[in-house]
Amino acid sequence: MNYLDNCATTKPDPEVLKTFNTVNTTYFFNPSSPHGKGLEVSKLLESARDQIKALLGLKHQTVIFTSGATESNNLVITGMARSKKQFGKTIITSKLEHPSVLETVRALEEEGFNIQYVKFNEDATLDLAHFKSLLNQDVVMICLMHVNNVMGAVLPIKAIHDLIQDYPKIHFHVDCVQSFGKLPIDASLMDSFVLSGHKFNGIKGQGILVFDQLVTITHTLFGGGQEYGFRSGTINVASDVALAKAMRIALNEQEALVERVKKYKTQIEEAVRNYPGIRVNSVPDGAPHIVNLAFVGVKGEVIVNSFSKRGIMISTTSACSSKRAKLNETLTALHVPETAITGSVRISFDKYTTKSDIDAFLNAFDEIYEEMKELLIK
Repeated sequence: MNYLDNCATTKPDPEVLKTFNTVNTTYFFNPSSPHGKGLEVSKLLESARDQIKALLGLKHQTVIFTSGATESNNLVITGMARSKKQFGKTIITSKLEHPSVLETVRALEEEGFNIQYVKFNEDATLDLAHFKSLLNQDVVMICLMHVNNVMGAVLPIKAIHDLIQDYPKIHFHVDCVQSFGKLPIDASLMDSFVLSGHKFNGIKGQGILVFDQLVTITHTLFGGGQEYGFRSGTINVASDVALAKAMRIALNEQEALVERVKKYKTQIEEAVRNYPGIRVNSVPDGAPHIVNLAFVGVKGEVIVNSFSKRGIMISTTSACSSKRAKLNETLTALHVPETAITGSVRISFDKYTTKSDIDAFLNAFDEIYEEMKELLIK
């Protein structure tokens, strides 16, 4: 098997799994329990939290452990919006966002919030002029992603941060799920951001929300008061400690990873660019680990199945939305032609991706192209 669907999930690092198993075996106690072993595990949990703060260069922000980015996005967007409702009701986001953001703001729209969608240019860069035009005293929150999970476009976080300095009511929230371990993250430029462990060789069901001004948010989960009262429920210490391990490994390996996967991205895009009926959707200056191609006129599911039969695992768009019977919102927002949207596939890399994986993909690509070329719109 050649696995090239690493935006959907990555293979857990053996050291991360070892940490997870060790903690589950030796430190399975509830950190909320008052006995000696509970206190011991509580110290282990806080040690993991401190490690994460150090890795991210955090100064005064709080790290909240969650089950992943979907929960984190829901908690912070809903809680922050409701806490600011008396000051304003406008939220700025984009049609390029992950469903955990888009569906959350749509739910808030039913509560009376005004949702404004900032435009992106056809090359997937943010339209800063349009963004600036949306800013006013009613805006209380901005929710955008650092790296787009379909195209690989990178958000200009510093430019956004600078533009909103005259609007102190605005909370700037960023989805950093696809960027951690591939691009630098400057925590000082954001009011909150989220990470998901299984996107950088951690385990599934583990994520964090990094938050400034914790006391200002309205809680949406209630219970025993764990995680500063923000996310009640018995804490999964083994996952949290394993996440700290995964983050440390990812940052140690980031430079070498980026150098290698950039070459893979260039190799694939250059190899297929001149095939009639093939369109490269991913952006040249985008994230190094994401390639998006379109077999124009052929459904992406057909292409994915053809690669899968050859032992090569790729994806259509986002794994979270690929089973929905509608056009991908990211590609639609970027004015990609419908025939190129339905025929789009995503190839994504991680630290376990090898040159043999890329060679296998390109060999299969030639075979599939020969089978499909009469169907392609050229």
